[in-house]
Amino acid sequence: MYEALEIAGRKDAVTDILAEIEKDRIFYEQSGGGVTLSGGEPLAQPEFSLALLQACRAAGLHTTLDTSGLASWESLNKVAAAADLILYDLKMMDEAAHKKYTGVSNIQILKNLVDLAGTDKPIRIRIPLAGGANDDEANIKATIAFLRPLTAVRRVDLLKYHKGGQEKYRNLGQELCFRIFAPPSEERMEEIRRSFTDAGFSVTIGG
Repeated sequence: MYEALEIAGRKDAVTDILAEIEKDRIFYEQSGGGVTLSGGEPLAQPEFSLALLQACRAAGLHTTLDTSGLASWESLNKVAAAADLILYDLKMMDEAAHKKYTGVSNIQILKNLVDLAGTDKPIRIRIPLAGGANDDEANIKATIAFLRPLTAVRRVDLLKYHKGGQEKYRNLGQELCFRIFAPPSEERMEEIRRSFTDAGFSVTIGG
């Protein structure tokens, strides 16, 4: 069938993945980069993520955990301890708006971020910005006010909304579940960048 779904993933052991990672070690060494666990959500598999990060660090590789923060504190704290850097997604501050656009509360996400910042682990905040959803002045001001006391957070990446997931939803027959937003204008992105910069953060557009 032309419309049939197909399995695109595979199961691997930590040793198998580390062997693949080692093939690119020269690129990490030349660029100053390393290994990033992203997703999906790495904390959906905390034990495996922890084992892989520990194996990478034992091999002398820089490690980064990219997370939405939607997990138990026990899982986040345990896995984050094995990473050199945390990339932490932060979408919006208002709980009702967060539920509306993501389907889940942000209470655990925000609490986890505060607790994680207390460990002094370096954290880089990533904010995906969608026009009419979270690029308004009230959300930006609330986000800055929330982040400013967290001394572990001094870098913010502003990410323009894109439609990259639309094809995946179409293939799953759930295209109507995919919300279509407009990316903020270049002018609005620059205004938001200045707001964070003026608050003392190092800011990148695009991350």
